[in-house]
Amino acid sequence: MQVTVRFAGPLRALAAQQSLTLSLADGATLCDLLRALPDFLPVSFAEQVLRPLEAGTAPRTLLLLNSNHLRAPADLQRPLAEGDVVAFVPPMGGG
Repeated sequence: MQVTVRFAGPLRALAAQQSLTLSLADGATLCDLLRALPDFLPVSFAEQVLRPLEAGTAPRTLLLLNSNHLRAPADLQRPLAEGDVVAFVPPMGGG
């Protein structure tokens, strides 16, 4: 299946790209996607974003699946489907 991964704001610069499309096995989970991403992204992205997300300690990164906010690591076992869009977004504040 094909899944699109998007990067917003400063995470785009850290990932060195705006988006990418990955082929994953049917039945792959969000955790499987996170484990595949280091092959396509700079090491600094894995260290600063992916590892903290998996550990549940990533206060500077929101993870969205088809525009729905996910809670890592609780939602990492959620299965993905063909055409899903996963986005890494910095949290926003203000009012």
